[in-house]
Amino acid sequence: MIQLEHKDFEELVLVALVTLPDQFRSALKNVDVVVEDYPPLDVLKYAGSPVGFGMLGLYQGVPLRERGPHYGGSLPDKISVFRVPLESSVDSVEELMPLVQRVILHELGHYYGLSDDEMRESRGDLH
Repeated sequence: MIQLEHKDFEELVLVALVTLPDQFRSALKNVDVVVEDYPPLDVLKYAGSPVGFGMLGLYQGVPLRERGPHYGGSLPDKISVFRVPLESSVDSVEELMPLVQRVILHELGHYYGLSDDEMRESRGDLH
């Protein structure tokens, strides 16, 4: 387990975002990426996830493939990256960066409308 200052973790997430492949980065429109310490308890309960460190990220919004012709004027979608569970999953910053990138890519998969099963089939399990 490692522990970074909150601002250092946010910087790491920013680096992970700017180093995404162009096709992912250029398609991100109206999406906020935020760092939170832990997933909210109500989200864990709704997802049937145990309280603790199992959830590393979360996408909230309307996936692209579900947006109809009248979609607009909505608040930005949101990708949350959960700092403490991620830090608890690694022993070094060198291990943390690729994990943060994988979590962001996984949540981007939900933004594009892919299910967990579809992502597992195409890229392997990114949880």
